[in-house]
Amino acid sequence: MTFFRETNQQYAHGQNLARYGRLLDTHLTAEERRFVERRVADEQAALRRFSGSAAREDISNGAS
Repeated sequence: MTFFRETNQQYAHGQNLARYGRLLDTHLTAEERRFVERRVADEQAALRRFSGSAAREDISNGAS
């Protein structure tokens, strides 16, 4: 995956997290809140995958 594509995807996940955070600050039904909380967890996991792949790439390239 190219650097710019990864950067754009990371940005999109960050924007999604911000949007979901704003939604959680509003009045939601219990079902809506559970849905948004699941989406937050999914977006956080996606960002962790990016940081994990970046760390693996640094190691394979000999960076410390």
